[in-house]
Amino acid sequence: MSGSGPRRTEEAGEAVRRTLLDGLGPGAAEQLALAQARLAWHEVVVEAGLEQGPMTSRLVEVVNGTGRVEASEAILGQELTLRADALAWAVNRRMRGRPGATIELRRVAVSVGRPGGGRHL
Repeated sequence: MSGSGPRRTEEAGEAVRRTLLDGLGPGAAEQLALAQARLAWHEVVVEAGLEQGPMTSRLVEVVNGTGRVEASEAILGQELTLRADALAWAVNRRMRGRPGATIELRRVAVSVGRPGGGRHL
């Protein structure tokens, strides 16, 4: 099967990225990068068994290489904080080669949020 493989996938990814950027305007690149980082975060924490039942986390934003993560429970927040360096590394590795994935996490800051309540930790 000629024309398939990693190079073809990269070309397709680049075409998707260009189309999104052309169609969505100047903020599209940032939004695409954040979406890729959020997806990678979710994949990594699920694979690590850190999201189970009511305990969830989400990457809220990334500013100057620091990912701000909100955890649903204090115990999960503590675990994410303990594993922050490894999680940042795993997220970066997961994003490698994805179209529009231009964010690199250097550190992770974790807070605990409750729906309708303030933040803790």
